This record gives sequence, structure tokens and C-alpha cells, in this order.
Amino acid sequence: MVASRAPRLACLPVLPALCAVAIVAPGPAAAAGPPLVGAAWSSGVTARSAELHAAVNPNGLTTTYRFQYLSAPAYEANLAASRDPFSGAQQAPGGAGASLGAGSGIVEGQQHVAGLAPGSAYRYRLLAVNSAASSVTEALTLVTEQSPPPAPLLDARGWEMVSPSDKNGGEVEAPGQAAAGLVQAATAGGAIAYGSTASFGPDAAGAPWTSQYVSRRGGAGWATQNITQPTLSGSFGEQPGSVPYQLFSTDLARALVANGGRCEAGESCPRGYSLRDGASGVLTASPEAPDLRLAGASADLRHAVLSTCAALTPWATEAPGAEGCDTALPNLYGWSPGAGALLLLNLLPSQATGTPGASLAAGPGAVSGDGFRVYFTLAGDLYLREAGATKLVAAGGSFQVAATDGSVAFYTTPDGHLHRYKAAGAGSSADLTPAGGVVGVLAASENGSHLYYATGSGLFLWHAGATRTVASGAGAAAPSDYPPATATARTSADGTRLAFLSRAPLSGYDNIDQASGQPDSEVFLYDAGSGELLCASCNPTGERPRGPAAIPGSIATGSGEAAASYRPRALSADGRRLFFDSGDSLLPQDSNATTDVYEWEAPGVGGCSRPAGCLGLISSGRSAEPSSFLDASADGTDAFFLTSESLVPSDPGSADLYDARAGGGFPLPVAPIACEGDACQPLPPPPP
Repeated sequence: MVASRAPRLACLPVLPALCAVAIVAPGPAAAAGPPLVGAAWSSGVTARSAELHAAVNPNGLTTTYRFQYLSAPAYEANLAASRDPFSGAQQAPGGAGASLGAGSGIVEGQQHVAGLAPGSAYRYRLLAVNSAASSVTEALTLVTEQSPPPAPLLDARGWEMVSPSDKNGGEVEAPGQAAAGLVQAATAGGAIAYGSTASFGPDAAGAPWTSQYVSRRGGAGWATQNITQPTLSGSFGEQPGSVPYQLFSTDLARALVANGGRCEAGESCPRGYSLRDGASGVLTASPEAPDLRLAGASADLRHAVLSTCAALTPWATEAPGAEGCDTALPNLYGWSPGAGALLLLNLLPSQATGTPGASLAAGPGAVSGDGFRVYFTLAGDLYLREAGATKLVAAGGSFQVAATDGSVAFYTTPDGHLHRYKAAGAGSSADLTPAGGVVGVLAASENGSHLYYATGSGLFLWHAGATRTVASGAGAAAPSDYPPATATARTSADGTRLAFLSRAPLSGYDNIDQASGQPDSEVFLYDAGSGELLCASCNPTGERPRGPAAIPGSIATGSGEAAASYRPRALSADGRRLFFDSGDSLLPQDSNATTDVYEWEAPGVGGCSRPAGCLGLISSGRSAEPSSFLDASADGTDAFFLTSESLVPSDPGSADLYDARAGGGFPLPVAPIACEGDACQPLPPPPP
């Protein structure tokens, strides 16, 4: 069993009391004796049957075994009456049981049980007997599937094909592939940007080695626009991230575009960026330099941070060998396309000229929403540039995350301490972890009031000067959950809910993979208001998983040491809808034995009335190829995913982008009436 801890545990989405117990299998015994029972688990759970398994060491004596099982209410009634909790249980197999032999190694016992009631919880255990004594496992739980199965999509979601039917033999690229570029959905939904190596549509134009698109939802369907700018062939190379569009604003109305160029070896090749207005198509160009790079920007793209070795203002110092500088980011400049201003950021306190060697701090909030505050590092120290002045935040400080307005920031120090910095006035810091031991920061609320971090002893929440345990154990949070710049962890806007990955059995669910025998990662959701820790991706039946669950991390969009990045919205802004990929079949409709996209939603959201929340598919569960989650609107109404299955009649095949939209779906076109006889003749030609 897991160690006791502060939060109350809800183990599975369907039944909060469903907690499978995994017992470590013992090694060979030194001498003959009672059987040694190890782990017990279930698999192949359906509406009326299940496979029960257990690992047993006969311990040198001829040993038989049987599984005992009964309904959860009967089990509880036995406990209430002070009887053996398995009094009156059914046996599998019956009679004297099945033989495991008389060896001294681990042997697996397996039995098929049938005649179970659909949608019901059962308790079971293994009983092993030899001439020395009998041994039993602890009581475990399984839940049969419902019959008939529930609707696969929650909230009356309907599949809408976002990418166009005519893709000229191409397909939509998945995030992480070289030609995908940035995949980003609009905050309000109804629009998404993505990429492909193909030029879509009948009027496809020439493009760089990858084309980028924005699709928008209309009253009758989705319309797609190729937004790739005309450019010379080879201007962007063939490397991941080498695409024109680097970042989009939250509404996709504006975009930062890299100005491509093709230069001969040894030739000075100025580079720059342009802010593109989506409505007018007007481009506002930045200054240019051979090594100019985008480091980051505010969410609305009205303020960007550029880096270059060149001296672009009178106060900047040009580093030696600035021509083609590709290993350092010495000078940082704030660029406001609307105002046309270019400001040097790496001016240290009391200095009149810039000090080369600066980098934009890596993490959310390094550039505040209004561009008023910018956090950067120089010579290992952390600084804040604010209102034309620079403050030293911390010597040796490593930036983690900041509030949206930059007024509060969190950083760590090499000795494992976590600090909270308040920018007001001269600036002040407070050590949140006097004992140190911090290994990573996961996420913070938009105003900096809530912060989640991990140490060697567990996962914790800091709020209002107090620290609370989320989950205990060194592996409570997966390494991918931190730092915030690339993390798979997500938090709600107010910080009261945290979604994260873990391979530890935090809810008691037995997450040992049926095939690999190793723990699978699962998706957990913590609610600070109730103290509840929920496993959203644990199999509702209680059987062992057949694949891990995953949340996408940040997508790097720029190039260089402090490249800009975008984090898909796997958790809705209110924290009550959660999207993830799972290689396990969590619902009866998921029958393809490969990765699918799922949604968990809290009770009271949409049509969910289950006390522990509801689980539903986003993809079909039938595609022969894996499906993957891409992004969602802030409220979770739109859930975008990539699939190779044709989910609507107009989809001719290949990998396409779909939206599983709450209350969505478009009417199917009316099929034309088939002609008969003379009615099938073509119209005569017009008279001369």
C-alpha cells in the first residue's frame, strides 16, 4: 500500500473506492514451507467476465490455488457483520483448486471468471494451500464494464474535419515532425494553425519545404488558408523549427514570421522577423542582423525579444566575431512592432552600455503580458528589466516561472532552494524551502499565488505562505513534469488544479504494464480545494494497463538557446476538463490496441453527473494507426486531434486534423437522387 499522506485519494474515474494493491513477489524460499503469494491482478475485464492472475511461490511443497470473488456490497456486508469478508464467495476453479506444482520459483496462476453483472464492482483474492499452511493475497477490486456501453464522446461532441479533403497527396504533420512547425489553437476555439510538406487545395502555390495553414470554423464547415509567404527555395533549410511562422497570438490574429534568405558560403546574410496582421496581411519588419533570433514574446505578440551579437542600438556592445555568431546570444533587444521601438535589455544596474552574453530566461512569464517586464540571465545571474531599469533578482538564480504580469517570479538556486521574488519597489525574495532539496518546479497560477514543486520526498503545493503535500515519494512527479519551460504538467488559471504524470502508484492502482512488466505513466489531477488526488487515466475496470498515458510538453518554435515555445492546452482554464493520450483501452469502444485520445471531465461539467467525473473518447478507438491530442480551446469545447481514420464521409484518407467539438458536427450533405432510364442521358449541347 502507498504511504499515508495529506490528500484524500480517489483512485479511478468510475469508482472512487477502486484501489488495486500490488504485493511485491517474493524470491525463492530457503526451505519448504507455506506458499508465498505475490502480486495479484486482473485483465480482459468485460461486462460479464474477467481474467484473474496471481504470482505464487509453492515454496517446495505441492500447492493448489483458487480465486475467491464476490460482489463489493456482499463483501462490505460481511465486514459489517464481523464475518470473513469472503464468506459465501464463489471459487475459481471450484473443488480442490488448481495445482501449481512443488517448485521453489514464482508460478503464475490464472483463471477465467464469468457470469458477472455489468457495471458492478467485485472484490477478489487468491488462496494458495499446501501441506504446511495456506496463504492469501489482500482483497483487490475490479469493476465490470457497462452494458450497453456509454456513448463514446462526452457532451454530445461531434467530429469535424478541420484540414481540407484535397491535400494533393499530403497529410497533416504531427507535432515534433520537422515539417509540422507550430500547432496552435485559438484560445476561444474555432481556429487552429498547423503545417504540412504538401501544398493543399486545387489552387496550391509554391512554398518552402513546409507549408503552414490556418483553418477557421464557419457555419457550414472549416475553411483553410495557406499563410506561407512567398520565398526563395532553400531559404529555411530542412531542419526542425526551420519554418517561417514562429509564434501566433492567442487568437491567431497575428503571427511572428521569420524572413528567410538564401546566402552563399561566407556571405553576410541578414536575418529578421516580421509581425503579420492576419486580417490585412500587412507585414511589419524588425531590424536585421546575420545571427538575429527570436527569443520570446508576449502572448499577444505586441512585444518580442530578439537576440543577436550585433550592436543594433548606440548603447549595445558588439561582441568579437559577431558576423555569423551562432553559439552565443550576447545582446537582448525588446521590439514593439507597433511602436517601431528597439530597446537594449541587457543594461546592468548603473551601466551606460550593455554587457554581452545575455539570454532570455527560459520559462513561462519571462516576458510579461504587456511587455513591461522581462527576465533575463547574464553570467549565471538572474535580472529583471522593468520600465527602463534593471534589477538584480538573484546571483546564481535559475528562473522557473512568473506571473502573467511579471510582478511575481520563482527561481531556484544551486543549493536546491526555491525562492519567490516580488518585483514591487526595489524587489525582494523569500525562501520557500528552507530545507532545500528542490529538484524541479512544475507550474504556477497566472497570478503567482499557487506554485507546485517537487523534492526528493514528494510533490508539494505552496500557497499563501503554507506548504501542502500533493503526493509523497521521490518519484511522485515524472521528470517530464518540470521545468515549466518544457513541462508536461499543467495547472488551471487560478492554480487550484494540477495535472501531471507519474509512474508511481499514487492512487493504489496497479500500473504494471501487462506486456512489459514495468510501471506505465498515468495522468493525475489534483484538486487543492478538496485535497483530492484523482488518477484520470487509470483503467476504470482496475485491470493492469496495456500502455502508458501522456500529456504533450512544450513545442519549441524558435531556434537557439532560449527558443520561444508553446504549451498545448491539455487542461482547461478552469481545470475541469483534461485531455490526454493513452495506449490502454479505457472504454469498451476502444478496440484498436493502439494510442487514442481521451477526455476526463469533472462532475457538473457538460452532461457529467458521476461523483468521480466522467471519461470519454475524443478519437474513435478504431483507427489502425495511433491518434494523438494536439490542442484545445481554453474552455475545452474544442479538442483538436490527429488521426488517420476517416471519421466523416468527406475524408478520403491520410492523416487529418479533427475537432471533437462539444455540441458540434455538421449535417451530412443530402445524397443526390439516382437517375433511371432516359433521365441518365446528358443534357444536349446548346444550339448554334
